[in-house]
Amino acid sequence: MAKAVVTQERVFEVAQALTDQGTAPTILNVQEGIGGGSYTTVKRYLDQWREAAPKQRQPVELPEPAVARLMSLGREFWGLLDEQAGQQVEALRAATREEVAAIQTQLDQAEQAIGRLEAEREQADNHAAAQEQALREAVAARAAQTERMAAAEAKAGELAARVEDLKGELERAHARQTAEREAVTAARAEAQAAAVEAARLQGELTALK
Repeated sequence: MAKAVVTQERVFEVAQALTDQGTAPTILNVQEGIGGGSYTTVKRYLDQWREAAPKQRQPVELPEPAVARLMSLGREFWGLLDEQAGQQVEALRAATREEVAAIQTQLDQAEQAIGRLEAEREQADNHAAAQEQALREAVAARAAQTERMAAAEAKAGELAARVEDLKGELERAHARQTAEREAVTAARAEAQAAAVEAARLQGELTALK
């Protein structure tokens, strides 16, 4: 399945749509709206959208007695502030800044971990794709080798049949040659016998004369 393309325009569009629906535009909600996307990429564009988005606050209307009471309390508060209170407030602010810095550090570490996981996942996907390609190539090579072996076996069968034919022809030629030698030997023997008989007859003929 193709990965969802994450662009700044798409993140802004989904974040605004979620806000209009009354849903918080969190990273997970935006990823779901887009259909995927890198955590770090979505977060970067979402942070830009939050910085660029206008701050929309509804005016709060308070009744006049509440306003008067708040003003009175405010005056009393400012009247009670002294150097010690200021130090306490500053200490509280410092503690808050430290806590915020610690949380930010944890967030940065989490983002780095997510980035590493995404890189490892991409590397694993690439490795799996390479293995799949290698497997396909191995299967194709095995099929080609099987075809070559089948062709070689067929050729070997043809050669074996040809060898058998040649053996038969050689045996028949050898048999013909043997028969011819035997015929020649028999013919020589007959010729010798005829010569002997002719010599005998010639002797008898001479004796009669």
